[in-house]
Amino acid sequence: MRFRALVGARVPRARGRAGRASLPFFAIIAAAFGVAAGIGAFCRFEYGSPEKTCILCHEIRGSRERWSKSPHRNVNCKDCHGGTFEALGDNVKRGIKHVTGADYAKLDSVFCLSERQVEVLCARCAKCHRAEAEQWARSGHCKPASVFLKDETHNAAWKPADNCLRCHGMFLEGDMSSIAGRNDLASRRAIPCTACHRMHAEEPLQLFSRNEWTSVPAADLCLQKIVTPDGHPVKRSLDAQNRLCANCHAANAEGIAGSSDDRTPTGAQEGMSCTDCHKGHDMKADPSRGRCPHPQSASRRRRSSGM
Repeated sequence: MRFRALVGARVPRARGRAGRASLPFFAIIAAAFGVAAGIGAFCRFEYGSPEKTCILCHEIRGSRERWSKSPHRNVNCKDCHGGTFEALGDNVKRGIKHVTGADYAKLDSVFCLSERQVEVLCARCAKCHRAEAEQWARSGHCKPASVFLKDETHNAAWKPADNCLRCHGMFLEGDMSSIAGRNDLASRRAIPCTACHRMHAEEPLQLFSRNEWTSVPAADLCLQKIVTPDGHPVKRSLDAQNRLCANCHAANAEGIAGSSDDRTPTGAQEGMSCTDCHKGHDMKADPSRGRCPHPQSASRRRRSSGM
């Protein structure tokens, strides 16, 4: 009986204890390896050349090729897009979007920045383009989107529609019904830099199309036919800058000069372009007085000066 008791007694397993005791050790080693790998990856992407980091993603390669031919080709990616941690959240969202069924065929042409990124990017534009940023800040284009989208007087006469966002909220995420209820529109600019400029392009003067979610070269934009109230056609400048402005500052469906948001010059100024009187980023014509190319304007200046 004593023998059986000894045989049947449970003997502690020393090897099992040793195995359990080694688990924290391996966990520490794995954690240390993960931290080291994370630091290494961070240093590579934060301080490495964009040629060896950013363009590893297939969707970035087309942007890189366009950037290499653009006026910004000597500007580092991080100067505009921010560092690793700044872009991490948006890149994670983009990765999730890819996994859940992104249309890869469009990634090379569609605009990939989020609404938040657009605001951050435009603030960085001002660091280099200071004069242009100061002019833009004085213009109506810099006004908050809420000024246009939450104008009670205007909205009482014309019900807000998705088409309003084509000019007054190009990069706002959602449709008009969801955007109308937002309380942060005062912090969103109506016409940010990316509305009229494409940074990764040989010709950066391009108008953003919300419907296609991409930018179109200004020289390729169509011009609305404009007529006087009695039906006579109005001559229009065909230059790229005029085409760009006129796509938002458009007339009503009948094309009547001066209707809706139309600013087409008529009379003595017929055929002139926007930039004949206005600076590119400032709506006021005051800085350009005295430079009007129209002959009648020149004769007026001579008479006013006593010549």
